[in-house]
Amino acid sequence: MAGRGRRMNLRQVADLAVARLGLPIPMAKLATIQAVARALDSDDTAMVFAEAIAGWAATRELESQCLEAICPLLVAEPRPEAIALIRRAIGRPSIASDRLLSLVTGSPTLVVTWTGCHSGPVTRISMLDDEEAQLRAGTFIPPFFTHQLERLESQGRRPFMRQWAFEYKVLTDRYGGNGDGHLDYFLGSDRENVGQFVAHRGHLARSAFLRTLACAVEHWGMSAAFASRIAETAFPAEPIFLRLPPRNAPEWASMAQHRAATEVEDAPTFAKTLIEGIEAELNGRLMHCSLAVVDEPKCHVEFEVFAIADASDDLDAKQVVGFYEHLLGNITPERDALRAFVSPDLGGKGTAVLGFMPLLIPLIGYGVGYLQSDLVGRVPYVPVSSIGLPNLELVPMQGGAVFRSNGRDVGSWGWWHWNWKPTHPRHQPSPTACFASLHQDAARRLIEHFGGNMEHVWRITTWTRDTDYGKWIETKRTGQYRG
Repeated sequence: MAGRGRRMNLRQVADLAVARLGLPIPMAKLATIQAVARALDSDDTAMVFAEAIAGWAATRELESQCLEAICPLLVAEPRPEAIALIRRAIGRPSIASDRLLSLVTGSPTLVVTWTGCHSGPVTRISMLDDEEAQLRAGTFIPPFFTHQLERLESQGRRPFMRQWAFEYKVLTDRYGGNGDGHLDYFLGSDRENVGQFVAHRGHLARSAFLRTLACAVEHWGMSAAFASRIAETAFPAEPIFLRLPPRNAPEWASMAQHRAATEVEDAPTFAKTLIEGIEAELNGRLMHCSLAVVDEPKCHVEFEVFAIADASDDLDAKQVVGFYEHLLGNITPERDALRAFVSPDLGGKGTAVLGFMPLLIPLIGYGVGYLQSDLVGRVPYVPVSSIGLPNLELVPMQGGAVFRSNGRDVGSWGWWHWNWKPTHPRHQPSPTACFASLHQDAARRLIEHFGGNMEHVWRITTWTRDTDYGKWIETKRTGQYRG
């Protein structure tokens, strides 16, 4: 009929959906990965979307872009025909893509040679000072990439940094590298806001990193297994975290997160009321939470809760929070491939030295990809195992994540968006929220061998300013709720 546009067919819808992987915002990429994975799980749409992913992967110019094409396969149920189709389409294979595909299939992939996946060893006469300075600056590639190659260089006396700079120059000359476009579009009206974006130069640097490892395997005698572990640095995310996407906010979130600034003035009373209210809604014990409770133009308030046991009478709440923050990067649950996080048993040690028994460890591990940027901006914690609650696991599920002990569900975990934007004020957490809880009986069994009772330490951080665009002033208050 005249005047009416044609309806898109399924393949066009799939192509449009997959193309969103190219957006520079990590959360947009993560949402796309989840949506595409759901399409791969449906018999009606699986192969059409697999063909769309294959088509997108085949046109990628850079190795790190191809990794994003594999991510939906890490979330969806395995379909050998879809996996094979996408694998064949990858035009820029790397040691990292090889590793991710082996996780998808559950078996090692066999790459005969890495010839063509790098530019050959760097020569001594190559002028690379400018490229190396750009990579070391850490403005579009995290400093950890530099640290990794510097460590390899000190151990093996090979020019890893120069090789990285050389590969970066080759890719920049080939595909251009004079900018990342107009990312300030996403900053909104407040230019002091910060956020992580993954744009052209970041992909150039990550791809050059992967090409450096391919060169090291082929020319410098690095084992493929060792290179595979180093290549995980360039993963878009630690793979199991792709199975923990943000969900809808729990029902109690509106009760907790729509507070007025005046309510927080009496911090101890506010903390007591909120902890009791959340636990009543959960019908369980709150182990950890981190969320905004006030979000106004001139006032922003964050509320954090950490569970402890067997606290001494002279407990310093500020030191407890500092201890938990210190754990980040030092301890984390084990990973059972893509199935579950497995919490360790700390052995009941802590009270004599610390004045309390820690019950939580950070969920974030040693490898962090850009798709996890919002979780790193608000670190989630999970309970440890104990004699009374052994083999505690966090298991990603279709509708969220659950804690299990010896096969029984014993609690829940979740994170969600809250007034989410691509950027947020500097020094404030990402616009998300997270919590961990245990059933009443599970919490009792967790601490029964530690002695004492379960208690909570809280921290309230408040930012205020005089005008809608003025400078934020930060204050922190901590306290203890014995429940």
